Amino acid sequence: MKKLIRFGIWLEETSSQILLGFVVVLVFIAALTRYLGTPINWSVDIAQGIFVWVIYLGANQAWRKNRHIGIDMLFYRFHPSVQKILTLLIYGIILVFLSMIIVNGIHIAIVNAGRIMNDIPISYSFVTIAVPAGSFLMLLTTVEKLVALFRRSSDGKS
Repeated sequence: MKKLIRFGIWLEETSSQILLGFVVVLVFIAALTRYLGTPINWSVDIAQGIFVWVIYLGANQAWRKNRHIGIDMLFYRFHPSVQKILTLLIYGIILVFLSMIIVNGIHIAIVNAGRIMNDIPISYSFVTIAVPAGSFLMLLTTVEKLVALFRRSSDGKS
């Protein structure tokens, strides 16, 4: 199971790096061709769509590594048992919020299935499905954090 999780993390990180590199190259080439008088019209749609995916993949990576902005100056003044309760409460709120985003994001992706991007014949669902997909990855990461928190507690660590 751990090998599968490590592979999934590697795949997510590698995909986001490749996609971000592709967006950078595409935008550079599009700017160059626009300067030369022959713009690539579809580049904006592709770059924006892929960038949404990069954002949600990156958000999960930041969440996994605790790189999101937090206010821990006050948090660490509490007793460790209060910190654990607050952490459980925060993770619970995050799980509810992500679940709502997943459900509503899937609905929006289905609604947008017939909508086509401006310059290319690709469904706009390609972009909107990134929101519930990324939120699902963050939900899995939150569950993983909860499991780790309970394991630390059962080992006697705070």
